[in-house]
Amino acid sequence: MSVNSHVKSLLFVLGGILVFAVLWPREASSPEEREALAQGRVVVTYWDRHSGHEHASRRKLIDEFNASQNKVYVRALSVGYDASMEKLLTAVAGGTPPDLIGMDATIMSQLVTQGCFTPLDDFIAASDAVKEEEFFPYCWDAVAIDGHVWGIPTTTDTYCLLWNKTAFRKAGLDPERPPRTIAELEAYAEKLTIRDETGLKQMGFLPWVPWDMTTMWGYLFGGEWYDEETGLVNCADDPKIIEMFAWQQSFALDPRSGEGTSYAMDPEQMMSFQQGFGAYMSANNPFYSGKVAMTAEGEWQVTFIPTYAPELDWGVAPLPTPEGAPPRAYGGAPVADCIPAGARNPEAAWTYLEWFYSPRPGGGTSPVSDYNYAIHNIPCRVKEAEQERFTGDPKFRVFVETLRDRETVSPPVTPLTQLLGNEMERQRERVAFYKTTPEEAARAIQEKVNREFVRARRLIGRGRS
Repeated sequence: MSVNSHVKSLLFVLGGILVFAVLWPREASSPEEREALAQGRVVVTYWDRHSGHEHASRRKLIDEFNASQNKVYVRALSVGYDASMEKLLTAVAGGTPPDLIGMDATIMSQLVTQGCFTPLDDFIAASDAVKEEEFFPYCWDAVAIDGHVWGIPTTTDTYCLLWNKTAFRKAGLDPERPPRTIAELEAYAEKLTIRDETGLKQMGFLPWVPWDMTTMWGYLFGGEWYDEETGLVNCADDPKIIEMFAWQQSFALDPRSGEGTSYAMDPEQMMSFQQGFGAYMSANNPFYSGKVAMTAEGEWQVTFIPTYAPELDWGVAPLPTPEGAPPRAYGGAPVADCIPAGARNPEAAWTYLEWFYSPRPGGGTSPVSDYNYAIHNIPCRVKEAEQERFTGDPKFRVFVETLRDRETVSPPVTPLTQLLGNEMERQRERVAFYKTTPEEAARAIQEKVNREFVRARRLIGRGRS
């Protein structure tokens, strides 16, 4: 073994020790846990991918569970989104996994093939708390992989078009009539883009603000990224994906010739303008401050805007799609609760999950529904999303109805979903600034990701042999 290999092995072991020390506290790390152990209760460790007020909302419900019975005590720890994959891999490899973990389904799907989770099929079959037919189909599809269910969908999101009604009035547009097709969106973007001799003052619309949404736009244009039968990316052969890349490119003037569409912006001015955008969760968010007149955003804005921009006059509607394209909605991958492989207390962990996903006695709401309401996400079960407390807000209702009434697509469930998304974003940037063509971008995504798919399958097959 080489010196580098010895160093890597040592670092891996040290990493496992650190995870154990930091995220697996002493048998009793608080007076409440000592009391729970004295009562003979099983202490279950839950790793939450959320932080801040979202983690606090989950802990409040966990406290309710802990007070509701005397068999199981749940200890909740926030591990964060960015580190959840690495921490779980290290913990499972070191034999110190938590009993439960909340994780994005896109990350979960990549770790399933590495044997990181316990299938929940037997628990679900014996329970009335979780029924496939109650969930939005795309949410269930995200956790049902290779013939097994690996997690329970907890929260989900969708995107709609938000527009600034004041900006519409100033541009001579009907503030109550948003664009309904891509062609109308382009026409509105032209009228709402304001420039003077010093540069851009207001962007009408940019497809990649507030962040890259190439996955979503490809689907909304009627395209497909991934062939589930072959298990390979097929975007290079889909004319709708090519059309979508060309559309995103149309928002920037060609820097070589200065030519472009009537709504296109100079790339340098655009980049300089974007660098002046304020923090996303602040009054200086570019949509709140009037720097962007229309944007694709999620249902959380129903809470954010009253908090950060209470005077903003705004509307929400389903995202425009090209003429003739299927009326699709885009659902973000759900967050799911999973039981890791090697968990010490899977039965006790399921006791908590069954409580969390069950209606309270007497027909009350379920804790998972309360959790979604507290953090203003959309519940993954259709009837819970249709509760009056969600749909009673006319703006939030648009998001729920979009998911309910349209065919909903979501990120492909693959062992390399993150790589696919990263390549989409990288190639979109190259297309948008004329460093490559739409056709070349789609081909580059397909070839790179499929090479890694083939390599990953070989490794998985070798590990299972």
